[in-house]
Amino acid sequence: MPLMKTVVHPIARALSQDDQDDSQLKIEDIIQMSDCPKPECFETLSAMELAEQITLLDHVVFRSIPYEEFLGQGWMKVDKNERTPYIMKTSQHFNDMSNLVASQIMNYADVSSRANSIEKWVAVADICRCMHNYNGVLEITSALNRSAIYRLKKTWGKVSKQTKALMDKLQKTVSSEGRFKNLREMLKNCNPPAVPYLGMYLTDLAFIEEGTPNFTEEGLVNFSKMRMISHIIREIRQFQQTSYRIEHQQKVTHYLLDKTLIIDEDTLYELSLKIEPRLPA
Repeated sequence: MPLMKTVVHPIARALSQDDQDDSQLKIEDIIQMSDCPKPECFETLSAMELAEQITLLDHVVFRSIPYEEFLGQGWMKVDKNERTPYIMKTSQHFNDMSNLVASQIMNYADVSSRANSIEKWVAVADICRCMHNYNGVLEITSALNRSAIYRLKKTWGKVSKQTKALMDKLQKTVSSEGRFKNLREMLKNCNPPAVPYLGMYLTDLAFIEEGTPNFTEEGLVNFSKMRMISHIIREIRQFQQTSYRIEHQQKVTHYLLDKTLIIDEDTLYELSLKIEPRLPA
């Protein structure tokens, strides 16, 4: 009697502890790969392929930040690019991914294609959630909340109720409400690998740095402050050090990192007004 083959769900595979992991990958290497195949287009890529490679890229970028950059609020200083280059790269990568999503939706002239694009991106965000990539969820939901996209009433009118309900659920998960209360709960209850939203931790660190003195009234080092900062950095390191088991797909990352696909904010809004003009008052 033949043995039954165990089928492993792709998400479970990405979270498992065997096969090759992403710990050897560097974002610079991915960007500079010269033998990239011809990039795929959005229509030919599945939601699963997109979610996996977004998660891989997000984790590789997040993992690259050295712990020293989390000290002294360097990311808020004038010379932040010199002081905290990897935090700034992570922030830029977040913006690029979010811009790509918004640009992709606005790329379609007809309303049905735009609605289909929104539905697919929401599906990608939900797979990211299942893979504990909360940064990816926020990259996508923040794009869908851009004024240029949000105002497209005809387009949203064609988006299914199920997708809208799912988007609400995803937005609540990564909402900044209550100091990211829901996101913190998710991170507390999930086993790494995971990609948290970096901005949450930077806000925490800034709050501690600004609200707590370095020295006590007696002139002693405030070890309580040091412990609070150390606790946050330890949590960040925990998520940095556990890698995903996702195979790098050049054709997908080539698409995701293609800057020529990104439309700037002003042009995006002009396009939005062109495809769905304002209703007369």
